[in-house]
Amino acid sequence: MRLSMARGVLGLLALAFCAAASTPVPSFTPPQVFKNVNLLRTYDLSKPYIKETIAAIVENTSQQPQTEYFLPVPTAALPLISSIEAKDKKGDLGELEVNLLPTYTIQVTLVLTNVLTPVPASIAQTEQQFLQLTIPRYAVSAYPIEKQKTKIKCPSADIPEYTKFGNLSDGSPDASKSGSIITYGPYGPPPPASSAAEAESATESAEGKSEPVKSGASEPDTITVRYEYTSPIIHATKVERDIEVSHWGGNLATEERYWLTNAGAKLKDNFSRVTWTSRSYYNYPTAAIKVLTYPLHLGSSDVYYTDEIGNVTTSRFRSNAREAHLELKPRYPVFGGWNYTFTVGWNHDLKNYLKTKVVGGEEYVLKVPFMQGPTDPITYESFELRVILPEGATNIQYHSSIPASETRYLHQTYMDTLGRPTLKLTTKNLVDEIRGKDIIVTYTYPATAALRKPLTISAGFLTIFTLSWLLSRVDVRIGK
Repeated sequence: MRLSMARGVLGLLALAFCAAASTPVPSFTPPQVFKNVNLLRTYDLSKPYIKETIAAIVENTSQQPQTEYFLPVPTAALPLISSIEAKDKKGDLGELEVNLLPTYTIQVTLVLTNVLTPVPASIAQTEQQFLQLTIPRYAVSAYPIEKQKTKIKCPSADIPEYTKFGNLSDGSPDASKSGSIITYGPYGPPPPASSAAEAESATESAEGKSEPVKSGASEPDTITVRYEYTSPIIHATKVERDIEVSHWGGNLATEERYWLTNAGAKLKDNFSRVTWTSRSYYNYPTAAIKVLTYPLHLGSSDVYYTDEIGNVTTSRFRSNAREAHLELKPRYPVFGGWNYTFTVGWNHDLKNYLKTKVVGGEEYVLKVPFMQGPTDPITYESFELRVILPEGATNIQYHSSIPASETRYLHQTYMDTLGRPTLKLTTKNLVDEIRGKDIIVTYTYPATAALRKPLTISAGFLTIFTLSWLLSRVDVRIGK
């Protein structure tokens, strides 16, 4: 019996999406055919978004092979999920064998955005930035849990506040801190009340309703951690990426337009250029955006960097036989709550990205990155990719592992007759970790279509010369 984890893990997600859309959802309880022998939750807080990894050793408690493992997700958390990935000990899961084995190990990683809150919400120019995370104390599962533990990995050991509970059954403290890692548990089966309601409460706190960490005799149902985060929280509200293919010029032109904002703690007082210069000289950590590191592919040329004012000269482009590296420096440091809009573009040899299915054939395969962008941790609220193909291209197909809505239209530009076929893909809530994924576009471009542009230009010039010759033959004199 084989199990498709994409189908099984997303089983409850489909129901939750219906609930989010205010659609009546029938009552559903997953069959109790599994038991979580040991479950470990790990939260990675090294970036401005979190990665929650759920590693579970599951046991098939039924007498038959099973085909689905359900993972419940609170309805309020659905808009925050950027990606879901399932693995086992062998790597990424496509299909796997789950028969009547004693135990089996699965690992599910969820990337969630917009769950971290700056506390305090505003800071002075020289103060440190702290973020706060609130999560449920116990893991939420569709199956019984015999043993569980939670680990929170912070970017540094500067963690001024975190929730502390009473001692565990063995007398050890229930919140052990070792460097930048905080561990809760191990726990036995969670209390009946700590299920979906607790997870929904923690999600609402993560969306901006969180309260300061409190220490008291009562046992809270959530875990709250406030930690230092010295890097800026870069959030792209919108990104437009254009890829233009030119067969005649043998060129692949790329242009990206960014609308950035710093979603970190806002600047409390007025900006001081003197303070900024002095701290930059000693390279103090700052929560402001002062430089963006932009790796390009080898062979990139004609790089430009502009904003609403014009060309930005505070950039550095290095290209050699091993790398092509671009450093972008905004005109001003972008502090919390500030915005910055800019455009960056470059050219590349088309032969490095375009191949033919058959030598000398008319069917082409274009393989380009879905997203390039800076290597800095960034969350993308809206991302739009346009692949502009040469005029006359037909039978256009594409393949991408990133789900997106598709639009097709004709793009008008210089010397075009009808327009260039354009594939437009729009998606939301992405993170910088998809930079390594490609999109493959296949299309047919016959030789007759390749001759359309030179024939059009030749016909245009011939028409102009013919009209000029005819006009020159007209006798406009009044008399001889």
